[in-house]
Amino acid sequence: MLRLIVDLNPADPALGLALDEALLESAKNMAADTLRLWVNDHSVIIGRSQSVACEVDLPHLRKLHIPVIRRISGGGAVYHYPGNLNMSLYLKNGRTLGSVSEVYATIGEAIATALSKHSIDARVEGNIITVGGEKIAGTAQARRGGSLLYHMSLLVFPSQVPIESLLFAMQGSYEPTRVASHPRPVTSLSEVSPGLKMESLVQTLSDEMAGALEKKLQLGTYTGEEMERATQLRTQKYRRDEWNLSH
Repeated sequence: MLRLIVDLNPADPALGLALDEALLESAKNMAADTLRLWVNDHSVIIGRSQSVACEVDLPHLRKLHIPVIRRISGGGAVYHYPGNLNMSLYLKNGRTLGSVSEVYATIGEAIATALSKHSIDARVEGNIITVGGEKIAGTAQARRGGSLLYHMSLLVFPSQVPIESLLFAMQGSYEPTRVASHPRPVTSLSEVSPGLKMESLVQTLSDEMAGALEKKLQLGTYTGEEMERATQLRTQKYRRDEWNLSH
């Protein structure tokens, strides 16, 4: 069984990331595997080992009231906004999908198949997904023992704020000192497939993910324990500079 959680109301960014960690813990502790499709509010999300100073102009983001949140997975910086659809997969036994690169390939191909149902010809290139050579999604992983978090940020509608104005990696003077972001020209799915609806995308993605994992979908929601843990993590970790701005 694959529990499906659909949450398309823009989340408090700190809570959105806290739920990723809480649901990974839940999967590890014998709970059901879960697929979460969700929308986050405006925020820059950086990889676990990235340098904030190398990735963003923090004073500029503060003027725009855009927080910087550090996630528990590796990889590069991404911009979350309500035109994105985020997909998070939490598996108790992620090792059945193989190595890190095998997970990117297997889940990435399921995502590409889902997009093909909307007449979108997507390609999997490592941990990114492209259309016509332009990036439409970035993905990352975190593992806790045998358990796995795979998450993706998919550009469905264009950002009203130019992404290149927020991320140094998309500007000419990018000089990372820690884990680097890997900039690519970006596009959005609605530019490729006009008329695309978020709800229909949720349906095809959830169906293809269940098929790839050979599991039956069951619509669900967060448990009280999961929400309590996420609320704790939001306060004690994801809203604190000690975590978000630690390096």
